[in-house]
Amino acid sequence: MDELEQAREQWHDVYEDSGLKLPILTYEYVKLWYECFSSSKSIRVFKVRDGDETIGFLPMVLRSREGVRVLTNQTNDHCLYGEALIRRGWEEVFSKKLLDEILDESGWDVLHHIFGYSFSAVYPLFSESLLDHGKRRWKMNVQPTYTVLLDKTCDEYFQKDLSSSMRKSLKLSKSRLNKAGPHRFLHFEEDATAQKWQEFLRIEDSGWKGRNGTSILRTTPEYRRYYDGLIRILSMSRDLHLYFLELDQKYIAAAVGYTAGDVFQYLKIGYDEEYHALSPSNMLFMHLVKDIQENLTQIKRIHLFPYDDTGYKKRYANEEQQFAEIIIYNNTLRGQALWMADKLKERIRRHPRLVASLKKAIHV
Repeated sequence: MDELEQAREQWHDVYEDSGLKLPILTYEYVKLWYECFSSSKSIRVFKVRDGDETIGFLPMVLRSREGVRVLTNQTNDHCLYGEALIRRGWEEVFSKKLLDEILDESGWDVLHHIFGYSFSAVYPLFSESLLDHGKRRWKMNVQPTYTVLLDKTCDEYFQKDLSSSMRKSLKLSKSRLNKAGPHRFLHFEEDATAQKWQEFLRIEDSGWKGRNGTSILRTTPEYRRYYDGLIRILSMSRDLHLYFLELDQKYIAAAVGYTAGDVFQYLKIGYDEEYHALSPSNMLFMHLVKDIQENLTQIKRIHLFPYDDTGYKKRYANEEQQFAEIIIYNNTLRGQALWMADKLKERIRRHPRLVASLKKAIHV
């Protein structure tokens, strides 16, 4: 952490000269993540230079998984980001020099970089040609993430991009909401957001997330400290936005997100389950789309993030975007052993009859 502190001024300098001002790439955010989720011994920050000029940083973590040393980025269940901080105009040079720097580092067996998005300044972090040139075994998995491209009005989005069943459901919910009583949508930003954060936490904790222990208030102290710090950082940078649906002077749904360049990151949603029949989260999202188009005109898309257990993200998304997962196997005994194990798993998955035969043999 002391070494990281020494790089603070350089970090700020590169950030101010970067193509996108992403709050998750600020020095304050990176330091917060390390303080909440990492021991000092596992911190690995790669500083990339071209001559005497620092052109970028990539914060990473060295973890041990069953004896395998895994070099990975700052990710977990609540942090689905994997971007690098790069000085504007140096993206291609940065990727090549970064890969050389990582491959020169001998203290890891497997590199696992995840959540670099296809609408980012650099995607993927390492191209296939670069990975081949690195002379290490590697693989890249590409998976979908969900976004709403704001290339039309809210009414056009409703009519052209949503399915007929989704439109019918939204119309029914809107009718029910109108009959339920006086209601309004509220948008808080800048200084008002920090004051309303506690209201969001209360609503998110009131339903199934609270009962299942997955709401922010029910997480571990590390995660609660992380969210407190994240909200503080976003509030200070004036990127934080909170939306509420109020019915009869009571908040029944809330959403929190933040601006990152021309992308609105749709971070969390919660609603009071007593009003489930009104589909309050759907009503709030449709208002959010309209409000962003009218008042945050620099925003080009809303990012809902990958993974979707309930299907609501798929129903909203209107374009194809992806994230890349890059795995590099180092020339160490553990690295090569893991590569062989992964290749064996892939072959087994591609041959279901072999899987059935193995299960039968084990059963016998």
